[in-house]
Formats: sequence, C-alpha cells, structure tokens
Amino acid sequence: MKSKTKKMPRWYPSIWGKEDELGAMNLLSAKKITEAARLVKQGRVFNLAHTLEDGMPLNPFHSDFLYFTYRDTDEALMMINKQIANSNKVSYMNLRMEMSDHTGTHVDGLNHVSINGQMYNGKDARRLTSRRGTMKLGMETMPPIFSRGVLADMTLIKKTLSKGAITPYELKKVLKIENVSVRSGEVLLVYTGWEQLWMKNNSKFVSFMPGIDVDTANWLANVGVVAVGSDTQSVEVEPNEDPSEDGIVHQILLAKNGIHLIENMVLSELAAKKVYEFLFVCVPLKIKGGTGSPVSPIAIS
Repeated sequence: MKSKTKKMPRWYPSIWGKEDELGAMNLLSAKKITEAARLVKQGRVFNLAHTLEDGMPLNPFHSDFLYFTYRDTDEALMMINKQIANSNKVSYMNLRMEMSDHTGTHVDGLNHVSINGQMYNGKDARRLTSRRGTMKLGMETMPPIFSRGVLADMTLIKKTLSKGAITPYELKKVLKIENVSVRSGEVLLVYTGWEQLWMKNNSKFVSFMPGIDVDTANWLANVGVVAVGSDTQSVEVEPNEDPSEDGIVHQILLAKNGIHLIENMVLSELAAKKVYEFLFVCVPLKIKGGTGSPVSPIAIS
C-alpha cells in the first residue's frame, strides 16, 4: 500500500542563492532607502517599543526577564577611591540583565523557526546549533531596516480586542480605507488593538490573539515585504485555524521567504493619529548566533 504522507513542496534554496542569509532584506535597495527618507515631512518621531520592566507579559517559552542594580554609586565610589585619588569624586552605576532574545518588543531572526529541522534556505538547525545559538543566520547577519512603513489599523473594520484571523480581503480593505498600499521592499505593521492588554491583562495577552492567517502570509510574501510587525506577541493568529498546525505563518514568512517578524509593538499612537505611512527604522542588536533581538523601532513622519 502506498504511503498517504503528503510530500512537502521544496521551498529552498533561496532565490538569492543557497548561501544567502539575508532573506527578504535583499529587496531593501538603495533606491528604496532614499525613497523612504523622503517620507519625513513633519519630523514626528514615534517610538514603537514597550518598556522593559518587571511585570510585563512574557511568553513562557522564552522564560523570565530579570534585571537588578549591579553597581550602585556608593560601591563604585569606594572602588574608585581605592585605585586613584579621585579628587572630583566621580562614580558610576549599572545594571545586569538576564533575558531571552525574544523579550519585549523584538524582531525574530531567520534562525528562529524551522520546518522539520530546516531553517531559512534549508539550513540544517541540528548541524548548525551550538551553545551560542547558530553558526549561520544569527542576528549578526541582519542589517538595519530602513524603509517605508505602512500601518494597517484593523480596528477600522474589526472590533478592538477581537480575536480571529486577518484575511487578505480584510487587510486589503483596511489599506484601501487608509488610501495606502504596501510594496516590495517595505514593512507592514498590523494594529489589532491587542496592545491595550499589555500590563493590564497579561495572561490574556499571551494566550489566544488575533493575527494574520496563512493566506495573508502568502499574499505578503508575494508582495515582497521585508518585515511584518504587530501589537501582538506572535503576528499570526493563535490558535491557528487548523488545530493540527502551529506557527505555520512563522514558517511561511521566516523559513520559506526570509521575512522578519517584529512582535509586541506599540502601534496605538500611530493608529490614533492616523499615520498610515512613514519612514520605518529598526536596528537589531548584533548578537552572534542570536535567534532574535530586543528592538526599539521608530516611525518618522
């Protein structure tokens, strides 16, 4: 009897070559960057990151966020006084932090998700994983994002804090209402209103949530966006429409198409002020082998 196991279509090597580690960032051309810079008209800057602090929502998979005062001014002053005359009485202070690279507002790296052990461009996660992340596709390979950003305010057609999948039809409808479009080499940010739960109902924030579905992910991949962000912890709808599948939008965007995801964003101010297109800037920490990075992205209009 023939096996009924469905054969998965081959999704690698990348169209940019079997050694490529940039993914969709290859679409971020010099022309696209200069065009994005011209979007700044009023000089308004919007910080799109949450504050890292005690009590913020945390995905159990990524563990805790721990930070504490490591050197206070009195301790440092005594240390310095033992080494030099220190006539000006200078002192310093600093903290120590322990956290996942997917803490707070963060960007997912191309090594974050796999399909049966294969990451973006078919890279074998098992062969490349070390005690310091992966030897390929680490966050040190991700360039800064500097491009045109577009906000899709889904609350224009869907009830705030509603759960469920965001379809291509709904997304296109919102973009039409806003009179904007998203194009190749650009960034789409999806505002659902879920952000309002942050630090108010953390358990609900990290449970089920609205987000884009499989069809929308495929549509955005065909458009050629370089990144997709949202005010939720996952970008994609959870639970998935197919209960047998989990994280499939991550697989489509990150693994198959090299499109970065930016999660836990602060998008309410952009939505409230109806800022639907802007210069978008997001710079990850260059963590060798990192699978993601906390970020503080900005929108400038």
